[in-house]
Amino acid sequence: MISLIPEEVDFKISTTDLHLEYQERGGVKINVETLLLKDFKKKENYTFIQIKFKLIAELKCISLNFQESNYNNFEIFNINEGNLTEYDFWLTNGYHPSAGFYQIDDSNWLKESKDKYDPRNRLNLKHFLIEGYDSYIELLASSDYTFAPYSTKDNMKM
Repeated sequence: MISLIPEEVDFKISTTDLHLEYQERGGVKINVETLLLKDFKKKENYTFIQIKFKLIAELKCISLNFQESNYNNFEIFNINEGNLTEYDFWLTNGYHPSAGFYQIDDSNWLKESKDKYDPRNRLNLKHFLIEGYDSYIELLASSDYTFAPYSTKDNMKM
């Protein structure tokens, strides 16, 4: 069973396209369309977010819907003990309980690759999953990432 731990980000990925740029020395930029809390109920205004990972050990792009292709083989760690609605949980805690951006807990891929990429554990590698609609990205990357809004004009440049 794949256990997904939601990243505590202030957006929910709501996209059919994931845009990715990899540079050997520059890391990875992943552009996604998101809903922010203020737009969540209306689902009309989308904000483009760029997630930047500075240090990448390995990266996979998979052209399948993650939840459909892993049906009955994954669970999202339930931190919503009060059984709040998604919106109320987000409002109370500052992050969405199922944002489409996760760390994979107890990852076999990370365990198998750790000695190769980070034998001294200096990089603090984690296994991340970023979901699109019909594709997803998995990364072994440093937990030192940033995210910020970007304009659609920037999307053309990446």
